[in-house]
Amino acid sequence: MSDDFTADFLGAFAVISRGERVLMVANERLVGGAEVRTWDLPGGRVEPGELLLEALHREVGEETGLVVRGEPRFLFVQEGERLRRGGRVHAWRSFFFAADATGEAVAGHEVKAVRWMSRDELQAALTAPYHDSFRAWLAAGGSWFQSAWRD
Repeated sequence: MSDDFTADFLGAFAVISRGERVLMVANERLVGGAEVRTWDLPGGRVEPGELLLEALHREVGEETGLVVRGEPRFLFVQEGERLRRGGRVHAWRSFFFAADATGEAVAGHEVKAVRWMSRDELQAALTAPYHDSFRAWLAAGGSWFQSAWRD
C-alpha cells in the first residue's frame, strides 16, 4: 500500500478457498500508531487506469503466486474514511470477490506470510479496524465455499 494517505483508496480483494479454509496474507500495518502484523485477504490498490478485476488478478499473483481463473464473483463492498484531527483526509473503498485460483500459495511482494485459515481461526485473526465489514459479512452467514456461491 502506498504511503500517500491523502489520496482516496480503491481496492480489490479476493476470498480464495480450499476446502473449508480461506487464504490470508500477513502484512505489517500501522494500526493505532503502532506497527502490527495483520492477516488480510489477498488484494490491494487498484492502479490508475486499471479495472477492478485486473487489479484483483495482479494483486493475487504478486502477493501469493496464485493465478485467478474463471470469473470472480462480487461479494460485498466496504467503505470508510481516514480521519486526522477530526477531519477527513481521504475516503477508501474496497471491493471483495470470491475467486478460484490455481497454484501453490507462497508469500511474495511485501507479504510476510500466507496461511489457509478456518472460520474459527479467522475470527481470532481479524483484529484490525478495517476488518469490520468482513467480520460482519461472515457473521451474517457469508460463505466462501464454492458450492455456496456458484450457480
